Amino acid sequence: AQAAQAGFEEIKNFLAAHPKAQGESFTLEQRGIVLATVHGDVHDIGKNIVKVILENYGFPVLDLGRDVPAEKVVEAVKAHHIRLVGLSALMTTTVPSMEETIRQLRKKAPSVKVMVGGAVLTQEYADNIGADFYGKDAMASVRYATELAESLIP
Repeated sequence: AQAAQAGFEEIKNFLAAHPKAQGESFTLEQRGIVLATVHGDVHDIGKNIVKVILENYGFPVLDLGRDVPAEKVVEAVKAHHIRLVGLSALMTTTVPSMEETIRQLRKKAPSVKVMVGGAVLTQEYADNIGADFYGKDAMASVRYATELAESLIP
């Protein structure tokens, strides 16, 4: 884990020095994304990679961290008028937490879109738990976020 974290820091520094995004910047409320590793899961390297790449493409990211209860995700979405949430799970045992987070978002913030990813997830899992999008890799998440942002922001 320490080696992976050190490698991740190098990637983060490289991307910061070589930004892909051009043009105007957006506020959290305009184009922001909440990211969280779901409750019960402490593995966040994949989420961190997605975060850095999204930021590199101009998306403001509110990273709630790892082992995040569903209620905290809902609170952040409502407080910042977020339109897109990214949820991560590495373990099969935490997929039910992801499903619960999506259930609470549908109930309390029905207009928010939810993208999911993680080593144990598949398109079938994502469909079964009610996600709007399954990101098989970080770039798929960026493409989805870009499509969504273009459809919502004039």
